[in-house]
Amino acid sequence: MSLPDRLRAPLISAVVATLISGLLAYAPTAAEAAAKPDRRPASAGANTPAPGTRAAMLAREQRRAKADGLTRSRVKFARSSYLCVGYKACNQAGMGSGGYAAVNDKMYWRMYAGHNCTNYAAYRMVSSGLPNTRPWSGGGNATYWGTSVPSLTDKVPTVGAVAWWKANAGPAGSAGHVAYVERVVSATEIVISQDSWGGDFSWATVTKASGNWPSGFIHFNDLKLVNKAAPTVSGIAKVGSTLTASAGTWNPTDAKVSYQWYANGAAIPSATKSTLPITGGLLGQSIKVKTTASKTGFAKKAATSAATAAVLPGVLTSTTAPAVSGVVKVDKTLTLNQGAWNVAPDSTTVQWYADGQPIAGAVTGTLKLTPDLAGRAITASVTASRAYYDPIAVATAATAPVALGTIKAKRKPTMTGKAKPGQTLTVDPGLYRPTDATAAIQWLRDGQPVPGAVGTTYRVSGADLGAKISSSITVVRAGYATTALTTPVTARAKATPRIKVERVRLKHGVKLRLTVLTRLVPTVEGAVQVRVQGGFRQKVVLRHGVARLRVSDLPKGKRALKIVYLGSPTVARVAKRGTVSMP
Repeated sequence: MSLPDRLRAPLISAVVATLISGLLAYAPTAAEAAAKPDRRPASAGANTPAPGTRAAMLAREQRRAKADGLTRSRVKFARSSYLCVGYKACNQAGMGSGGYAAVNDKMYWRMYAGHNCTNYAAYRMVSSGLPNTRPWSGGGNATYWGTSVPSLTDKVPTVGAVAWWKANAGPAGSAGHVAYVERVVSATEIVISQDSWGGDFSWATVTKASGNWPSGFIHFNDLKLVNKAAPTVSGIAKVGSTLTASAGTWNPTDAKVSYQWYANGAAIPSATKSTLPITGGLLGQSIKVKTTASKTGFAKKAATSAATAAVLPGVLTSTTAPAVSGVVKVDKTLTLNQGAWNVAPDSTTVQWYADGQPIAGAVTGTLKLTPDLAGRAITASVTASRAYYDPIAVATAATAPVALGTIKAKRKPTMTGKAKPGQTLTVDPGLYRPTDATAAIQWLRDGQPVPGAVGTTYRVSGADLGAKISSSITVVRAGYATTALTTPVTARAKATPRIKVERVRLKHGVKLRLTVLTRLVPTVEGAVQVRVQGGFRQKVVLRHGVARLRVSDLPKGKRALKIVYLGSPTVARVAKRGTVSMP
């Protein structure tokens, strides 16, 4: 796996240039350390440095290095390898120096203080608990580290180890390089923290594919997985029960934990989960669990729980409670899932209940919900039996009360006839399931019940003028929800009028008096449209059922006449044709 991209933040170009241009990793030999003023801490036997300027001290160190044959070695990592540069920037990014930033003016393992890979790596080892005494004799340059302690050096990266590069290997120069292994991402990718001569503190990613893989890893004092609290076993140790193990407490906390259960000290085959079902074969044996923590870059660590008392004989128990499934509604069928048991029963029996009362004959895995069960809560009980176990009865949770059934229309209601006064409308109520459901018909005028208007027929009267007629069919059956359907509404009921025309001859035209009347409406309102052959057209509003108009300016002779009453909410549209003679 690779580190998240967010860790590969862009580096300040000037700092990166400084890193790449001059990383020197070396330390003085024992002879050099003896000749040089010792700047080790007092606890390590350090002497107070001789007075002098920093420049003078640096020049003196350079002369001694040259006299001892030490050479500057430059470390060259690709810019993309760096995750952070500088104590402050790295600390803000959550990648600290382990406290080195505050004490880098001191010498560790007789390494030069300050920005120096060997002094930093030595500091991390001393911080891990090792004494501030170089654990080998001879040169302190990074290239000598791995060869000086071959028994501690191998090719396996671990967290807390020192990553070591021989002289001129990978990114190292002629003095080699060392760094501290912060993380092991995989067998081919690690994250290191390092300091460098002439450069700065940094964190970086190293992969085998980059060509910068260390020459080896020195395991002075690797970080270890630590068990802070042993695993524990909870549950009752008896046949048929399940024991549960805790993982224990580990540091680092993100270590992966595996399990192995034991009976009387012997590993139980395939018992590698955090839970252990206790079978009859474990009767009388003491149980314990061992948890093993693992994390990439760390050696595995195991811890063992205390042993339980000897496993007791068990009881037949339900591990998965029986349950009822299905739609809880009249005409539907419920199904019983008998659940699961810690051991297989020899036999089971079933009984269904309604509101806690046994339902006669309901002893199978299914139950048809009949109308008499409407409104009652349903449960089922499963009784399991097995030789050498006590029988046990387990009930399901109660269902909601059985809902009323739904009456279904096999054929929807229809209505025939015309909504005209004196005409009869007829409704077919339709067909329904169940077939013994009964239908009641109520006639509606503009959606409101017409008092006393029930049954399959309805005679339209003057009271219906201007209204739309429909019917409501209510279907009922015990144990079922009432169903109500409505037929489509008719057009508005209207009276059919007649038009009476009176003509009065004038000197230059004709005067027409038009009367629109019907016996069902005392006074017809609305308007009439009059057309006379030759181009005459006029719309006239009725006044008390009468319209008057004058037709003139047409050629002499007989002309076709068309009168159209345009209708009203209670009176239908009607037309009349005739002739008129123009003088």
